[in-house]
Order: sequence, then structure tokens, then C-alpha cells
Amino acid sequence: MGLNQNHHTEHFEDLTIGFADRLFRVAFARAGNVQDAEDIVQETYLKAYRSFESFREGTNVKSWLMQILINVVRDRHRRTMHRIETVELKDWENGVDEPAFASPEDLMIEDEVDPALSEALQCLSEQLAIPLILREGYDATYDEISKILDIPIGTVMSRLSRARAALRERLKARAPNKNSDKLERTADDL
Repeated sequence: MGLNQNHHTEHFEDLTIGFADRLFRVAFARAGNVQDAEDIVQETYLKAYRSFESFREGTNVKSWLMQILINVVRDRHRRTMHRIETVELKDWENGVDEPAFASPEDLMIEDEVDPALSEALQCLSEQLAIPLILREGYDATYDEISKILDIPIGTVMSRLSRARAALRERLKARAPNKNSDKLERTADDL
């Protein structure tokens, strides 16, 4: 690897590495599990690195990375829509539908997210979920969301309002369970 390539790599890392946690949170909110979220972030960084030569200085790095991540999420969603999930016969007979192991990190991350909230987010359409995840999980401004998704700010505001209302209704529908007060507060905070 030449000196120029080392500089290219270091410059890429300097500009992008600080966004890894935020990208992961958005990916996790959409994917619903640690492994897929990690894969999405890794693919995002790989695509960003490969296209870094076309990156213009002065461009908002956060928005650029988020656009790539959203495209990766969309591509993965399209691919998985046509794929049939298979289960080993021995696992099916034993009632096992997940791997028998999870790392402590996986367990910690999955425990941090309220399962009801995660499930409700998964039920939202991509059109509603992505702006909400960007706003609430990524702290993106309306203007940033508008630029990332290439839609007018009014559309961002409308989608956020509809997403919050849908999420609120979904969480309130779970009221009979023991976490109903907590879920209703979470829904009202959105």
C-alpha cells in the first residue's frame, strides 16, 4: 500500500469513525438484532470507503454516511423479501428457532431496547420508520433528514407526525401488559 493510499485510509477514518455508534443505533432500530445491524454498518463503511474518492470536502459526512446506510437497509430489505428462511429439521423438531448462543454484548444491547418499542418500530413502513429513527435515534434535524432522504421538510414533518401517531397507537394497544404505564409514557414522549 502506497503512501497516498495510507493517507486516503487515514483521512477516511478520521472523517467517519466517530459516527459508528450512531449508524449502529439506526441500523439496529431497523434490523431488530445485533448481528444484522453490525452487518449493515460494516457494509455501509465498505461502500463509503469504496466511494470515498468521489466524496467532496465540505459535504456533511454524517448525512453522506446516513444516505449510504439507508440504501444498504433498503437493498437488504429487497433481498430478504424474496428469500425463504430455512430451519434445520433437527432444530425445528426441538423447537429451536434461534442460535443457542449469544455474546454478552448482544444480550446487553438487546436488553437496552424495550422489546415492545422495537416490535412497534419493525411494524412501521420504511417511509415512516426511517425519518423517526433518524430524528429520535440519530438526533438528526429536520433539515438533515430532508437532505438525507431527499424530501421536503414539510414531508419530513408529516412523516414524523404519522410515525409517532402510529407508534403511539401500537404501544397503547399493548396497555394490558405489566409495562403499560412505561409504554404509554414512551409513546407520549415521541
